[in-house]
Order: sequence, then structure tokens, then C-alpha cells
Amino acid sequence: MLVDRCGGLKKLLAGLALFASAMVSVGATLPDAAERMASGVRLREQGLLDQAIAEFQAARSSDSQKIQTRAAGELGATHLQARRYAQAEEFLKSAYGQSTGADRARYAMFLGNLAMARKQFGPARSFYQEAVNLSPGTRDMEIAVGLNLARLLPPAERLNRLQAIAGLLADSPVSGDRAVQHLNLASQARSLGAGATELAYRHALRSAELAQAAGDQRLLVQSDDVLAQIYEDQGRATDALTLTRRGIDRAAALESSRSADLLIQLEWRLGRLFSAAGRLPEAQAAYRRAVAHIESIRQDIPIAYEDGRSSFSATLEPVFIGYVNAVLRQLDSPAAMNQTDQLRSVVQTIELMRQSEIQDFLGDRCTVEAVQGLVGGTLPAGSAVLYPIVLADRMELLLVTPEGIQRRTTAVPEAMLKATANDLARRLRDGLDGFLPPSRRLNDWILKPFDDAFKTGGVTSLVVAPSGVLRLVPIAVLHDGQQFAIERFSVSIVTGMTMTNMSPKAGRTVEALVAGVSYPGPVVDKLGPTMMTAVAESDDVSGAEKRGLSSRPQTRSVRDGRATATGAAARGSASDAMKERLALPGVKEEVDALRSILPGINMLNQDFTLGHFSAEAESGRYRIFHIATHGFFGGSAETSFIMAYDDLLTIDGLQSLLKSESFEKNPIELLSLSACQTAQGNDRAPLGISGAAIKARAKSVIGTLWPVDDDAAKTLMQSLYLGITRDGLSKTDALRKAQLELLHASGSQGPFFWAPFVLIGNWL
Repeated sequence: MLVDRCGGLKKLLAGLALFASAMVSVGATLPDAAERMASGVRLREQGLLDQAIAEFQAARSSDSQKIQTRAAGELGATHLQARRYAQAEEFLKSAYGQSTGADRARYAMFLGNLAMARKQFGPARSFYQEAVNLSPGTRDMEIAVGLNLARLLPPAERLNRLQAIAGLLADSPVSGDRAVQHLNLASQARSLGAGATELAYRHALRSAELAQAAGDQRLLVQSDDVLAQIYEDQGRATDALTLTRRGIDRAAALESSRSADLLIQLEWRLGRLFSAAGRLPEAQAAYRRAVAHIESIRQDIPIAYEDGRSSFSATLEPVFIGYVNAVLRQLDSPAAMNQTDQLRSVVQTIELMRQSEIQDFLGDRCTVEAVQGLVGGTLPAGSAVLYPIVLADRMELLLVTPEGIQRRTTAVPEAMLKATANDLARRLRDGLDGFLPPSRRLNDWILKPFDDAFKTGGVTSLVVAPSGVLRLVPIAVLHDGQQFAIERFSVSIVTGMTMTNMSPKAGRTVEALVAGVSYPGPVVDKLGPTMMTAVAESDDVSGAEKRGLSSRPQTRSVRDGRATATGAAARGSASDAMKERLALPGVKEEVDALRSILPGINMLNQDFTLGHFSAEAESGRYRIFHIATHGFFGGSAETSFIMAYDDLLTIDGLQSLLKSESFEKNPIELLSLSACQTAQGNDRAPLGISGAAIKARAKSVIGTLWPVDDDAAKTLMQSLYLGITRDGLSKTDALRKAQLELLHASGSQGPFFWAPFVLIGNWL
């Protein structure tokens, strides 16, 4: 497949296709449309998808309605293979609507595959069933649809379905798709465990035989890969190693554009096998090659595979972690060389992993445009970046300072670390006592190992790049037995340094756009099932007053519906009841308080519509955006949103609204979300705060990990902006000052009040 770096090649090929169409219109001689179609199919089979698309586009200029329909169908199928789902849907539905019989059945199957890729399992079943109904007695369609439907079944039923399909394959003559069908069946059977191993092995062998006979080297490598995986599952390491090496040799003979995805899997297995055998240098080399192959095609790796699995969770993360583990284990060897270079390689790999994870969260590779970070360069004096790396048997810690990279190891198993972090996160979010013991344990595991380095290096600004469950815990709340981390450092977070814009702050007066919703309007009618679920789940954490934590009446969460039932009933409106539950009375006070601190414009309630917000944002005047309204961040961009008065602002919507060209040259300095919350217990949810910054082209973002106290939020935000605008403090120092004021004030000393606020991104 041609490497497409976020659209540049697509635009070029689209231009070539338009040029070809123009040449047709002026009478230039082009190959017959049928030849174009055949050429497109051949190119697609070779993995040259964009070239195939150009051929099918040219064929659509034919005067024949039949060829136009076929070209649209092939375009849809090719876009589907390239994981360009919107384009695939457009072309496939066009061809499907204009076809009958076997042709319509084929496009129905592709539409079923598209629905599967989008995890729309009901529509997928409907399209698959239609494909079977439209082609009775057609064995190839029956097998193809059967294999697709099998993926929707629970394991026990899937095995029975696969055994039935195996019977159909045994009774069917060899056709062009037969080897692929055997391989599909083998892959599905292997995933079902030991009870299906014989079935998987038999059909993987048959796939290899047919691929060998057809001279299809790529399919032969894929068959070797499945067979090697079966052997690895069985603990037959020698056989798995032999087949994996053979697969690598065969893949190396293919064009690089057709082999990189295969080599990722093969080198990854080689790394696992060598690592299990204690052959650490060879394991490290294999993992390094797997990482290099990932980088060569990363923009073309789909966010989700056809079976719905996340490519990050299924492939990228385990490859990156495997490489990091192999390097660090090798560094413990007495013969280890080039410690500094190896540690730098580990940091770079962690950065690649964090980039891939945020791409996975956003469902978009192209938005995450890595900017030049500071790793390997010069950090500001007094700053240090800490990378906690959670492995199954231990936690590795890397500290990047202006002097270099230091490493420490904490012998805490992953399960114990997760349990402790989840316990602390729950106690903090719910405002419960007993948070100090887990806080001290985490401090001992994460910060204490570097106490000497912090002192000798004069570290005053600690930047942490957490992952997994550690994202749920504000590092500022870790306690060393005498004081919280916030009393020792200014603390901030980065998703990754390569995604942190460290350009200098603009030297002119900074204007702000302050927007808030204290009482929502028509937006409540826009809450779909996903958003309503988020609102309902918020009731479990809907206020300190439920737990006797504080006498203060309001937290920034969904209020208990029972408290407003009477008033809502009087108005007789479910919409009014929801507005009552979503009211944030303290937001008006916060917006009013910021008028005298931040020059710019303020929008409250009906003034804060998406249209008004967008019009002001497009002016490019504002470098601070402060949004005080309900925001919810779930496990993906699809379950994350911010509420304006009239409509929902999704993470993708931020990118559309804040699209002024001026932001490309002068990014937003700070995006503040003072009433957001993350899904309880979901360690991916905090990525939504980072994702909002990326989509908004903001250098930094301040968000909250749980519903915050109204008075505490207003007080902290006033202090934060006074620190930035009046006192000239950095963003992280201004946030620390504001948090310490709450910590030392009567009634807000508990971390429930001051700890949920986190600064992510540029801390200067």
C-alpha cells in the first residue's frame, strides 16, 4: 500500500483523477473503461489502493450506466479496505441502490463489512442476511457471509459455525478466494483456544498449500504467521521460531509497501520468543525492527481492525512495551553498553506509544501532529519530566532533566499498583477519609526514588507523563509523610513531550474568551443516549453534600433529580427537569469574577451559543479560552463532549470551531475547562482533556478529574489568572499558588477541593 501521510497523497491522486476526467472531456485517448476496471482490481489485489482508486474514478466517466455502477462499487470496496469509511459508505450505497441480484448481494456484503468495522452489529447482520438471500445456492457467497457472521457469535456458537463452514469448504471446488477463506477460518478458530486448535491448524495448512500453488507470496506469509502463532500458543517455541523466521524471509522478498504490516507481527513474535528464552540482545533487536516497521506505515495502520479490535491495544502498545522491557532488562546485564543512548531510545519509544494512544482515543491519526519537543534537547532550568512505565512485574521510572536521563526501578507488581491507584482515586473523587495511606504508598513508589535527584538538580517544576491508571490520580496529591507533592513542586502533566508545544509565550496583552452555562437551554434536547448515560452515571458522584463532606451546597455535577422533582413537575416538562439537574449556579459568579481580571469578551447562558462562540473564536484575537460548563470525558472522543447553551460541542467540534488560520501561527495559550469531569474508573478518560487541547490547537489545557466544589473552582480560577496576568507567573506556578491557597484556607484543605485541577501541556 502506498504510504499516505495524512492526506497529501490522497489530494495528489484526486487531482490526477480530475485531470484524467478532464482529458476524457476534450477527447483524449484513454484505455477502455473496462480495462480501467480490470487494472483497478489488479492494483487493489497488490495493495496499491490509491492507484486502484484513481483507475476506478477514471472508469466512472464511461457512458455505460452498468460500468459507472460497478466502478462506484469497486471504489467503495477499495475505500473500505483503506479504512476510509465515509467514502466507502457513499460509493457502496450508490452501487447497492442501483444493483440487483448477485451484484446487489456483493455490495450488501461489503456494507455488512463496513457496519462491522464501525461496530454496528445489527445493521451488519441485516446486510449479511440480505447478501445470502439474494444469492441462493451460491457457495462462495454462503461461505464469505458465514465467516463474517461467525465473528458476531459468542465463542461456543462460533466454533459450531466455523465447523459447519469447514464442511462447506471441503465440498467446494478451489476458487480464487478459497485460500483467503481457509486463512480467515483458521484465524478465527485459533482465537477460540485449545478446543479449536486442530481446526485452526488444518485450515492454516490448507491456506498455505493453496497460496503456494497460486504463487501468492503475501498470502503464504500470512499462513506462516497463523501457523507460527498456533505453535506459540501451544508452547512449541522451536517450531514457532522456525516458521516465524521463514515468514520473515518470505516477507523480505516482497515490496516493502506490501510487507511492513506482516513484518510487524512476525518480528513481534520473534521478540517474544527470544525474550521468553532469555536471549535478550536478540529480543531487543527483533522488537526494534518491529517498531521501525510500525513507524514506516503508522499513518496507514487503521485505528480499528476489521474485527473491531483497537490496533493500539491489540498490536502497537504491546510491541512498544515489549521493546521497552527488552531494552531495560538488557541494561541490567553487566555487559550493557551505551546506557544513555539506550535510555534515550526508551523515551522515544514511550513517546511513540503515547502518540498512538491519543490517536486511538481520538479515532484520528492525522490530527495528532507531533511538534518539536524537548526530549533530547534542553529543558528549562528547574524542570524535570518523569516517565513512569508500568510493567507486569515492576515499575520503571525515567527522569529527564537538563543534565540527562536517570533511571530507577520500583519492585511493585502491576496489579498492586493498579489497586492502590484506584483506591486513592476513588477516595479523592468521593471526598472520603483514608486517602493518606495509598497516597504515601504511591509517593514511595513514584517520587521517593528520585528524592536525591530532585534536590541536587534543584527541581521546582515536575512534569509527569503518566499512563493507564496513574492518569486517574493527581500527582500533586502524593504525600511523603510530611507534605503533599504540590508543596514541593509545581506539578503538571504531559501526554507526551513530542505533543507539547513549547514555543515561547506571546509577548503582548493576552485577550480571553470566557464562556459559561449556569442554566442550560435547548442543549438538553440534544443529549443522545451516550450523553444521557454519562449524565446518569454522574449521579453517583453528584456532590459532597451527599457524603457530609462539606456544608457547601453545590458541586459541579449533575444534581440529584429528586431535589428538583417538585419544581419540574409544576412546569410539567422533562426538559425543565433536566435543566434543573444540570444547573451550575456558581458559574455565573465565576464568569462575573473573571471580567475584571481577563480582558476580552464574556458569554453567559444564551450568549454562549455555538454560533456566537465560533464567530468570536474565528477572529483569532483570543489566546485564553475559559469554558465553565458541563464537560464529560469518557473512554473515547465519541463519549466526550462540552455543553454550550444551545448545543453539544464535541472534541471534533472544537477543531471545527477553532479553525482560524491565526491559531496555526499563534496557538491558544490556555484552554480552561473548569466544570468538566472524567468517567469514574476509566483510565482513558483523562485523555479527553488532552484530546480537547490537541483539537483546539491549545498549548495547554486545565481540566478537572472529578466534579469540583463551586466556591473552590471560582476561588482557584481567580487566583490562577491573577498569577498569570498580574504576577507574571508561569501557568504551572500560578496553578500551584492557587492550589496552595485552597490547601491552607479554612474549609478547603482536603484534596477533594484543590487536587482535581490538572494542567496538561506547556507548563511555562
